[in-house]
Amino acid sequence: MSALSFSTLKTALSGSIIATLLVMTTGCVTTPGGYSVYDDIYGDVYKDKKEHKKHKDKHKKADKNVYLAAIERRLAAIERRAANKVSSMGYRVKDVKYKKGDRKIKVKAERGRDDYKIELGYPSYNVIKIKKD
Repeated sequence: MSALSFSTLKTALSGSIIATLLVMTTGCVTTPGGYSVYDDIYGDVYKDKKEHKKHKDKHKKADKNVYLAAIERRLAAIERRAANKVSSMGYRVKDVKYKKGDRKIKVKAERGRDDYKIELGYPSYNVIKIKKD
């Protein structure tokens, strides 16, 4: 009977320790609605100044430019891979068109003296259609 009470005591003690740690961790991690320690001190001083707004707008523009540059690099990589695929088939690539979100990559190419329009599937880069232009 003493073994049963010892295991019960052990279970209760470990459960209370875990609950205490969870409460402390949750309290430290969550803060109400974007609260910052420095908002109380400097928030009212700089909030309405033009320099503060310009600085804030500059960061928004910089973030947007970084995002757009990443998209452009991704689209260029897709077009480059499509051009490599078509050129490995023996065509000379003239133009590659791909719009974000499309399921097709359109390639204008030539072989010999004939012009072709080739459609590749995205993301597999399989040939869907070859049309003599």
